Amino acid sequence: MSPTPASGETPEGCDFNMRMLRLIVIVLALFEAGWITVDGVRAFTVGGYLTPRMGPYGGKLGPWTRVVWAVGLSPRSAVVKGILVGYGLCWLGAVLAFSRGAGWAWWAMVLAAAGAFWYSTLFILLNMVQLLLLLAARRDV
Repeated sequence: MSPTPASGETPEGCDFNMRMLRLIVIVLALFEAGWITVDGVRAFTVGGYLTPRMGPYGGKLGPWTRVVWAVGLSPRSAVVKGILVGYGLCWLGAVLAFSRGAGWAWWAMVLAAAGAFWYSTLFILLNMVQLLLLLAARRDV
């Protein structure tokens, strides 16, 4: 790959790679934040969270419940459901800002992804990928 021109422009291939990294981060974050939001809204409206139907975790809530119990709250309380909805909506707002190029949104995305490690075992892998891609896509480090 050729070095960056003196004018400060990036080579076309690098620009495409950065856009792809950002797109992958946005898709992962939309999935995760959307899932958390839908799960919280569903818990409010239907009365229960989304849980696996079968297997060793069938009908059980995720590891996030241990964190909630540790701070003295019930995972099925209205407060916790509201926190999940609020967390998901804030993260979705950060995704929108990140997609539009807001400077502060990179930090919000990092905090949201790091904060969601507790939510689900599937999210651990997705969050690790998202954080690594956010670091790779960071231009002004």
